[in-house]
Amino acid sequence: MEDLQKEFGMSYLFIAHDLSVVYHISQRIAVMYLGSMVEIGSADAVYFEPTHPYSRALISSVPEPDPTRRNKKRIVLQGDIPTPLNKPSGCAFRTRCPMAQQSCAEAVPQTVLKNSGALVACPHVG
Repeated sequence: MEDLQKEFGMSYLFIAHDLSVVYHISQRIAVMYLGSMVEIGSADAVYFEPTHPYSRALISSVPEPDPTRRNKKRIVLQGDIPTPLNKPSGCAFRTRCPMAQQSCAEAVPQTVLKNSGALVACPHVG
């Protein structure tokens, strides 16, 4: 896929759950939760400095092949995944988010440009 991209100067949309593969072949990454974008940024920014709580949890679940570096902290999300047919009000991730506040139930968060250069849909992160 990388050879085709270079040879023909093309772009493609690659959808996957394996973030190590996504990082390897992507220049930009968009993270979605229940059909909504929660973080969009360069592959380096999203993979090495995730900002949104869901992005952080996803990145923490990537297996580490080097046994000397396997001590990274895993983020285990609590609660059940809501159904996309009946999403929670406001931020769809709020029912599983460790940073959720009452305001998260009241409005869908807008994406905001953060210091990492990523667009993030969470007002409670820096």
